[in-house]
Amino acid sequence: MLERKLSTLQTLVQHTQKASENGWQALIDEDRLLSRLEVLESQLVIYSKNHGEDTLRQELVALQDDKHHYEITAKESLRRVLQEKLEAVRKITDLEQSLGNAENNCCYLKEITERTQNDLKQLAADHQEQRKEVEQLQKKLEEAKKKHQEELEKVENEKQELIDKLEEVTKQEKILCAKVESLQADNDITNEQLAVMKTKWENIKEGEVDKIISNDDDSTNIIDKNKLGEQNVEIIPISKMDQESEDLQEKLQDTQQLIINYKAKIEELESKVKSSQQEVDKIQSDLDQANRDCNKYLLEIAALEKKLLQSDLYINEMMDSTMDNLKLQLKEAHRQTECSSDLNTHLEAEIEELESEWTLQQSEKIDHDDEKYEPVDSLTLTSPYQISNHLDSEKPHLIDVEKLKALEQKRMIEATRDVKQQILDLRDQLDVEKSKHKETFDELIEKKRLLQEALQSAKQSRNEAEQLKNKVKTLQDEIDTDKNTRQRDSPHVKSSHESTHRPTAKNKSELNSLKEECTNLRKRIHAIETEMKLSRKENLQLSSDYNKLQDSHRELEALKVKLEHKAILWKSNMTDAQKEAEQAKQEVSVNPAMTSLSPIPPTTTTTITTTTISSPSCSAYTTTTSTTTTTTTTATTTAAAAVTAVSGKLDQQGIGHSPDRLSSDQLPAQTGQTKDLVSDLTVKCDKYTDEVRSLREELSSMLEDYQYLRDKSKLLSFISSIPLLILLFAILIAFYPTLEEITATSSELNWLDPDTAA
Repeated sequence: MLERKLSTLQTLVQHTQKASENGWQALIDEDRLLSRLEVLESQLVIYSKNHGEDTLRQELVALQDDKHHYEITAKESLRRVLQEKLEAVRKITDLEQSLGNAENNCCYLKEITERTQNDLKQLAADHQEQRKEVEQLQKKLEEAKKKHQEELEKVENEKQELIDKLEEVTKQEKILCAKVESLQADNDITNEQLAVMKTKWENIKEGEVDKIISNDDDSTNIIDKNKLGEQNVEIIPISKMDQESEDLQEKLQDTQQLIINYKAKIEELESKVKSSQQEVDKIQSDLDQANRDCNKYLLEIAALEKKLLQSDLYINEMMDSTMDNLKLQLKEAHRQTECSSDLNTHLEAEIEELESEWTLQQSEKIDHDDEKYEPVDSLTLTSPYQISNHLDSEKPHLIDVEKLKALEQKRMIEATRDVKQQILDLRDQLDVEKSKHKETFDELIEKKRLLQEALQSAKQSRNEAEQLKNKVKTLQDEIDTDKNTRQRDSPHVKSSHESTHRPTAKNKSELNSLKEECTNLRKRIHAIETEMKLSRKENLQLSSDYNKLQDSHRELEALKVKLEHKAILWKSNMTDAQKEAEQAKQEVSVNPAMTSLSPIPPTTTTTITTTTISSPSCSAYTTTTSTTTTTTTTATTTAAAAVTAVSGKLDQQGIGHSPDRLSSDQLPAQTGQTKDLVSDLTVKCDKYTDEVRSLREELSSMLEDYQYLRDKSKLLSFISSIPLLILLFAILIAFYPTLEEITATSSELNWLDPDTAA
């Protein structure tokens, strides 16, 4: 683009140089024509010696008036054409500059929109990640709820079963205690009876057996049989009672074993409830963190929306201003082309009128001379023919001038076409940017809606988590109350813990479940470590972004300093230019003839002044014309010098861009343009200061985000140590039965010894 613009500018400069050279050549040709006309006039003066002075003077005055009128009109027309050319070139350069500025602004705004789109894409990705995390957390919550409900149901069922079994066991224990007491009383009675029977048996053995045998052998046999029957009757229930006592002791041991197992299950359930509560707390903390992240992203999206709106407003304002300026410049260019065409037609009409008048005057003179003087010299006869031939020879120059004007008009038309094409391209770019903006706005609305849905789901999950917390608290309170009631109801059960506790199939299943929980905890630890790595990567990326923003902030500050320095230089140059312009105005106001620049170079003035006229009547006229031309040339040279000084000063500082020198009438317009440029520069400085402020605010927000992420990484590192503690706790719970076997007290053994002896 820049190369193409440079090439077009070079071609424009070449065309303007050629046009200026052609203009100067036309002026030189015109000066030659004037010199030839003066020579012809001198010949006419020589010719008019033979005529009357009054008529000749009248004719000379009329011819001189026509000549002055023709010269003035030609000079004014040429001056106007040159001024219009210069203004057209200047406006073309201004148009090119404005187009370049508009393109630069468009590129800058495109970069801003691309950055905002990238930020929006990043935010969308972050939002999707957060949404996925929220969904995962919701799934985890649902799973935790299900597990918690299942565990609650299991706990309640087991609790009911345990309560029923405890009641049955207590009833059986009471019955067994009563049976044991009755059996002990029967045992005491039987022991007493046995002692009496033993004494009787001994007495019978000692003396009474002989008497009974001597009296009646049959009766003794009956007595012995009866005694033996009684002894058998009495001995049989003693053995039965021993068996029943052993059975009761075995049942007591079984009930105690069941009570111990139920207590272990209750403790396991309590540990599971605690772990589920910890998981609920963790999920609640994750939900809180997700809500915070959602709020943060909402704030960032709102800030980006504000930036997008501001950029869109700025784009629209810039494009409207550029379009208005381009329209005004096109209108002025059309007006100038119309004025130049009107001037060309007017000049052609005046030239035709002057030629017709000249031919009429020459024909009248010839007729008048033929009537008065029949013998005419060869010089006098050939003079009108020479004038007509000279006019015929000068007609091609006029045709060349008209061709040059037509070429310049074509160039102006082409320039206007190029400007219109650029305007259409800018409009297309605007439409594309507007469509992109609409798409981004729609995406923002969708993301807002998704964020609102995520917030609602997060609120629902938070409420559910609170409900779960309340349920867990109520369950824990119930478990505590059950513990207290059990401790009050069965204090003797605690002391009846067996030392020979061996792991059963249930303990093996519990060990397997604990191992599975350990593997799950290891997986969670691995996932937390991966999250920690990702958070560290994000921290590194944020730190790199922060460093980049700091570098850009420094560059913007340097640009701000440069712009302030340039503004100061512009102001100083403006004051100098204003002073020089005032001096030039004063110099111009000293002599009223200085306002118009003479297109005739100084060489032609020498030719005009060197023309000698022999007649005394025309000497005064020639001296006056020479003095006027010299004064006008000196005035124009001084004015041109002042103008070139001012324009050179402006060209050195980049204010004036026209390749040709400016006239004194254009100085106020140039000063106005410089003032406009200074005002534009001040506006740009204010804009850059606002951008620097916004960048500083963004840097402060990035610092806050960086601190927040640093705190978050610390918290995550602390949270990552929690699963290790849970794993240790699970290992301790797994090895708790073996520890119980090792740390069994001797008091329990001593308490159990009398039962075994009994």
